[in-house]
Amino acid sequence: MGTRPPAEIHRGADGAWSSPDPRWLALHTLDGGPHPVLLDDLDPGPFAPGERPALAPEERARWSSLWRDALPLLGLGGAARSAELALLDCIVPTPGRAAPETEGAHSSGTSSTAFGAVMASPPPGPAQLAAGLAHELQHAKLTALSELAPLHTAGPERRHWAPWRPDPRPFHGLLHGTYAHLALAGFWQRLAVGLDDAGERDRAWAAHARCFTQVGAALPVLACSRALTDAGRVFVGAMAEHHARLREPAPPEGHLVRAAAYVETARTVWLRRYPR
Repeated sequence: MGTRPPAEIHRGADGAWSSPDPRWLALHTLDGGPHPVLLDDLDPGPFAPGERPALAPEERARWSSLWRDALPLLGLGGAARSAELALLDCIVPTPGRAAPETEGAHSSGTSSTAFGAVMASPPPGPAQLAAGLAHELQHAKLTALSELAPLHTAGPERRHWAPWRPDPRPFHGLLHGTYAHLALAGFWQRLAVGLDDAGERDRAWAAHARCFTQVGAALPVLACSRALTDAGRVFVGAMAEHHARLREPAPPEGHLVRAAAYVETARTVWLRRYPR
């Protein structure tokens, strides 16, 4: 029995893939950004090996709606933040049910073997999707940069406290997490300044204050490390300068105090769990 020839697939001027072959299963496309972004619900790749059912039409429609509403929120971060979307080729939705927007339940991730792809659970709303993309694209950029210019010589030992994690992190993980949360601090600050709704604005300021304080707690560990290369010292120095610029505009009174208490509590719990 002869084998059928492979399907011929063509990419149009708009960046979308198509094929006249009936075997071709087209992926849903998210439009409106620098180029079409695939919603890859057919092949999760390194994020979740194994087959799984495709999204229902209403689920794809919700992703499209969230994407459209997230784009202008990312635009509040300025031209550079919007331009970073050119790095995004596809979003891989993971199984799950979006929680109410006030709960903020949402997870996302990247893989060093799948540059341009972001895994994401159903976000509660467009702000959480935009924040997740800002966060994950930082990881993608840092992964690419580290391939071009090693930033440190630290080993894989998990010994560092990261204010956003309950478990010890290797130095590389701490660097990645700090860089990603630095982007989140800037994103939530821009969002807070640009929002009209008082409740949404207050939640954005709270998120900014928490991320800003978390980064401030992690930066001294990075800056004082002897494991940094010359390029790493320049990079961490630039992170510290950017973090200092995020002091203005400051959040309303009380947010930074609550954020500091939150981070200090997390540090205390971590030290009790992992005494030195």
